Amino acid sequence: MRKGLLTFGFGLVLAAAGTASAQLVPGSIGNGGRMPDTMSPGALPPPPVAPPAPVMAPPPSQPNTYSLNRDRLENQGYRVQRLEQENDGSWRARVTRDPVPTRPQGVPKRVTIHPNGQIIEEY
Repeated sequence: MRKGLLTFGFGLVLAAAGTASAQLVPGSIGNGGRMPDTMSPGALPPPPVAPPAPVMAPPPSQPNTYSLNRDRLENQGYRVQRLEQENDGSWRARVTRDPVPTRPQGVPKRVTIHPNGQIIEEY
C-alpha cells in the first residue's frame, strides 16, 4: 500500500507542476520568454519608402571662352597670334596691332584678360 500511495502522491505532484507551468505569464522566465502563438504581434507595417529623387535637366553648356576672348580682342583691333589659358583662369594672348599716331605708347605685344574681364596690355 505504501508503494501505491507513493505513486499516487508523485502523480499529484507532477500534475500540479504541469498546471502551474501552464499558468505562467507569457514572456516570463519560467517559459523561456516565449509568447504563445495566440499572442503574436502580427504583421508589422512596411518601413517607410524614401521619395524618388527629382529628375533634373542637365546643366546648360558653358560658352567657349576661347572663342569669346579671341573675338573680344579682335573687336578691339588686335590680330591674335596665340591665345593660351593660364592656371589662374586668365587668358594670355600674343597680339599685333597696326601702329597709329593716336597710340603714344606703341603697339602692345602681349595682352592678358583676367577672369573678372580686366584687360592688361604689355608693351
